Amino acid sequence: MDWLGPVNTLMGAGIGVGATLLADRLRWRREREALRQDTRRQAYASFMAALSEVYTRLHVIARDGGSAEDAGRAAHEAFASSNLYPLRYELALIAPWEVMEPANQVFWKVRDLRDLVATGATTEDPAFGTHLRDYLAAAETAQTAMRRDLGTSWPQHDDDPPAPRAG
Repeated sequence: MDWLGPVNTLMGAGIGVGATLLADRLRWRREREALRQDTRRQAYASFMAALSEVYTRLHVIARDGGSAEDAGRAAHEAFASSNLYPLRYELALIAPWEVMEPANQVFWKVRDLRDLVATGATTEDPAFGTHLRDYLAAAETAQTAMRRDLGTSWPQHDDDPPAPRAG
């Protein structure tokens, strides 16, 4: 009896099934990683949008002036209604430390800005400008870390400009 035909058929079927299972596993991994990256992208965007909203509201409060009591109430309301705390907790669950550390820094900087505005400081106060620059620098650092984590390209800043060409 000739067993070579059925054995070859079974081996071919085994190889086909194995290749299909391997391809399905690899596709599942790619889809899972794409979902993780999309989740991080959405969380990063929500966090940065909430920061921007808080900053904008604090800037308006400081620009409009008013009593320290009113400014304090408005500044704390702007911060509390922004959803920043829950968004920061979400980042703590899904972001790597390389992103979480700058995210914490920018969170603390906008909170410092809130505290300053809550004292009745206006946009004309030198301290407001200092706090604003600190916040904006921290926001850029956090955004850069998030883009790096997502693999998104971004123009690099040259700390040392190129030397002039001799000519």
